[in-house]
Amino acid sequence: MVQMQRIDGGKVTNYFSDRYVVSQTKMWSENHFIFVGKYQVDTTITYRYGVGTYTLNGNLYEENILYHFVKSYEGQKNKIWIDLKNDTLLHIFPVNNEGIPDKSRHWIEKYVRIK
Repeated sequence: MVQMQRIDGGKVTNYFSDRYVVSQTKMWSENHFIFVGKYQVDTTITYRYGVGTYTLNGNLYEENILYHFVKSYEGQKNKIWIDLKNDTLLHIFPVNNEGIPDKSRHWIEKYVRIK
């Protein structure tokens, strides 16, 4: 991941900045995903992870979360709009069944393929 933004009530928070140090990788196999990351805000470090299965229908991607660093997410589904251009993937969530993000609060993550 090379960029992460949270849009909350029109306010944009960039998570790659002087205050936020983020290192996260996400990988996919035929029908599973996994992500793992290290987040540092000021002097506080947290580790984030998630594992599950997924389906893809055009640009609408849905994760079925098996394990997650926030235990209440386990067993949940996460609808995401993805857009892949060359080696760059935009990952926007949460979205509705048409792929439209929640205008009050959503996230935009940008990933670049590692070769």
